[in-house]
Amino acid sequence: MDIYLLLYLLFVVGPLSTILHEAGHVFAARTVNADYKLLSIGIGKKIYGKSFHTFQLSIHRLFFLGGFSASYRKRTFNSREKIWISLMGPFASALLAFVFYFLHLIYPNNYFLLFSLFNCWLAIVNLLPLNIGGKQSDGYKIVQILRKRK
Repeated sequence: MDIYLLLYLLFVVGPLSTILHEAGHVFAARTVNADYKLLSIGIGKKIYGKSFHTFQLSIHRLFFLGGFSASYRKRTFNSREKIWISLMGPFASALLAFVFYFLHLIYPNNYFLLFSLFNCWLAIVNLLPLNIGGKQSDGYKIVQILRKRK
C-alpha cells in the first residue's frame, strides 16, 4: 500500500467517516427531540470542546481512534426512537460508501475507492450484533431492543 494512501486512511478517512457516522446518530436524536446530544471523536486528552445549545462536540488527542455519540431526553426514548437513532449511524456510513463509490466510477482513483470501502466496512460492522469489551455495536443495541419488545 502506498504510504500516502495509508496516511490518508489513518488521518482523513477514519476520523471523517467516524464523525459522519456519529453525526447520523446525532441527526436522528435531533429528529426525536433529544434534550442533549454529544459527539465525541477519539480517545485521550480532550484537545477541543465546543457546546452549541443542546449539542456538545468533543475532540480528543488520538482523534483517529474511534468515537461515540450519546443523546438524552427527560422523557425516555421509546423502542422505535432508540432503533431509529441506532440505525442512522450505519445508514450515514452506507450513504457515504454509495456516494464515494459512484465518485470513484466517475473519477477513478484509490482515494475515493478507499473512502467508499472503509464506509461500507463501517456500516456492515456496526450492524453486526457485537458486544466486545463492553462496547456494543449499533446492531447489538437494536437486537437488545427487539428482544425486550417480545
